[in-house]
Amino acid sequence: MNVQSPPKMSLDEFMRWGQRQDRKYELVRGVPVMLPYVRRNHSLIAGNVYFALRSSLDNDAYSVHAGDFAIPTDDDTMRYADVFVETAGGAGDARWTENAIVVVEVLSPSTQHNDFGPKREEYLGLKSLDTYLIFSADEPRVWQWTRNEDGAFEIEPIILEDRAATIALARLGVSIPLTDIYKG
Repeated sequence: MNVQSPPKMSLDEFMRWGQRQDRKYELVRGVPVMLPYVRRNHSLIAGNVYFALRSSLDNDAYSVHAGDFAIPTDDDTMRYADVFVETAGGAGDARWTENAIVVVEVLSPSTQHNDFGPKREEYLGLKSLDTYLIFSADEPRVWQWTRNEDGAFEIEPIILEDRAATIALARLGVSIPLTDIYKG
């Protein structure tokens, strides 16, 4: 039996196609991949991160987005981070940014391998990126990759596991206490 794979899509084709879908997809190496539904903890953590960043940053200098604004990580790959920060401005009708400074993913059981694998590699390859954060949805634990003074990312992340710890985002001039993210 001869099974043909679907034709690969460009970023523009994917965005047009995605507008007609009932579910949300990412484009991975030209192929649409359906995103999973999230659990309550995932939604709460992502919302808390969004709120903490939005309330801490100068909104004239930075924009904070949650889930529905895309980040191209390659010519044929488009990701939807749970939360990200970009410099303010840009066209109001844009569907994606190429200026993500901080990218946040919250772990889901079905996507954990992607967040630590391909997505990590793709995000760390973005020229604009300063910090990549992965939050556990089930316990106070954050993995943080930040560019060093030489402009490179460390291979191993900083791991914060104490509820009293603070995430330092030096480039943005803010710190986020884990107690603001993991409430209760």
